[in-house]
Amino acid sequence: MIRKLAHPLLLIALIALCLMSARIMTAQTPAATRRVAVAMHVLPRGTVLTADDFQMRDTSTRGFVSMPDTIAVKPGWVTRRTIEAGEILRAPAVEAPAVVNANSPVSVEFADQNVRLTIRGVAARNGAIGDRVPVRTEMGKRIEATVVAPGRVRID
Repeated sequence: MIRKLAHPLLLIALIALCLMSARIMTAQTPAATRRVAVAMHVLPRGTVLTADDFQMRDTSTRGFVSMPDTIAVKPGWVTRRTIEAGEILRAPAVEAPAVVNANSPVSVEFADQNVRLTIRGVAARNGAIGDRVPVRTEMGKRIEATVVAPGRVRID
């Protein structure tokens, strides 16, 4: 008797579960509004952005869309690929301009409470302010340093 009763109850529970999951999937998630940079016209690869090339707009995003790199876009950034009009500007399609170039000389700085040391080195790759780049010092030692200004890196 219990075996006959369990089968219909299991079927009802399965149908109820399917209906609840369908309702959850179709439920509208609240839209988040973000301020993003949008291209005003077609931007070829290698374009240095000016204020006329993009406009900041409020846009709605639904679900788990993450756009952390869209907020920092500023004039002076460079396009890495062709960008269409109306497209949101975000990394890696646009990047901050490199202030340290590969195989160029850099000043390597180290500062501690009472000690300040500056030596010369050569950057191994391009880097924008805040990027970590490998540097080869005059003594042939390879280190990682953070770009702080054009031609200057700092050991942290």
